[in-house]
Amino acid sequence: MLSPGRLRCIIVDDEADARRLIEKYVQKVPFLELAGIAETATDALFLIRDMKPDIVFLDIEMPEMTGFELLKLLPATRPAMIMITADPSYALEGYEHELTDYLLKPVSFERFLKAVNKVDGARFPKHSPGASEPVSNMVSSTKESQEQLPDTEFSGARNDFLLLKENKKLIKVAPGEIHFIEGMRDYLKLYWSDRVAVIHMTMAKIEEALPSAQFLRVNRSYIVNKKVIREIEGNEITTNSGRKIPIGVTYRANVLAALQKNRI
Repeated sequence: MLSPGRLRCIIVDDEADARRLIEKYVQKVPFLELAGIAETATDALFLIRDMKPDIVFLDIEMPEMTGFELLKLLPATRPAMIMITADPSYALEGYEHELTDYLLKPVSFERFLKAVNKVDGARFPKHSPGASEPVSNMVSSTKESQEQLPDTEFSGARNDFLLLKENKKLIKVAPGEIHFIEGMRDYLKLYWSDRVAVIHMTMAKIEEALPSAQFLRVNRSYIVNKKVIREIEGNEITTNSGRKIPIGVTYRANVLAALQKNRI
């Protein structure tokens, strides 16, 4: 039976070191309870059925069955799924599976806390009296919170170039080369003429770094380079490549105002 106030967790990973690290993190958080460990997705399928956990920490690349294949076998009502992988290129697919979070190896304790806090926060959204202490309050007093998950970095002058961290590579990109950006929670999908990249960053942070005279936020999930806008019809932008991007109702006035000075 679930201990009062505690979330039952299952760790699914074929790498022993990765399992041990997450197990250590689970043991450090008072409201988490380790319910089981599986080395394969096949074993995890039965473990989830038997233990009925609240959270599953799930690797993607495993023998026999991948983490995504496991997700497709689970019922609609399932535990909170937190993906853990060394490859950021799976972020888009993870977003489509409505994951609670997507962590990149090696996972820092601070990043782990942020992920589990999403699940715990869903239980006490208003932090009512008697609710457990938010995990975010624990970070400052925890030594491991100093371990920072490498994030995307910016370098160079604001309008000169950006260094984008994708997986273990730094990619130098001039802002003008970017056609548009699609937001996916804590990840972004950047499109330019010859490739697409997935990076770990929020829309707010990338928007702050881009030259505002060149880029437009057209809805909650898209930022578009003005030079690639071919036409606007109703509440929809069509880019030079033919991609259609909706204009959010609350963004429409700003978008039209930004383009008005070029109207003849």
